[in-house]
Amino acid sequence: MRMLALAALLTAAASPALAAEPFNILGTWIPVSHAAARIGTTPSGAYQTYTKPSLVRDIGQGWNYTFDKQDGAAFSGISHGPKGKPEMTVGVFRMDGRRFVLSTDSGNASGEVNGDEIEICWTDNVPNYIAASCTTYKRK
Repeated sequence: MRMLALAALLTAAASPALAAEPFNILGTWIPVSHAAARIGTTPSGAYQTYTKPSLVRDIGQGWNYTFDKQDGAAFSGISHGPKGKPEMTVGVFRMDGRRFVLSTDSGNASGEVNGDEIEICWTDNVPNYIAASCTTYKRK
């Protein structure tokens, strides 16, 4: 009996995990909280130049996202920075259907679904500019 239980346990552990259904991310997402730290000059000009570290807690500095296409775990759309310049955005959900990664022409981020909100966290490390930010969004 022990051998049968051990065999069942080993078989279950060796089976690939089933992927969860990805969250429906379609729609327009607006910031409800934002925190960032940055220094330098952004290549895109999305922010002013900072010669000293700038620590920000202002939702007006967060980006808006509109995701208009989703096929299973993959999605795409447009992001708008504080100055309104649009950037193509593509992303994909991880196997748990709640955590995701995304990318634009100027960087990449990771995110997570929490109830009816999403949180997106960025790091930028480009010549003359470094930054980190996390923003929580609600669907408009």
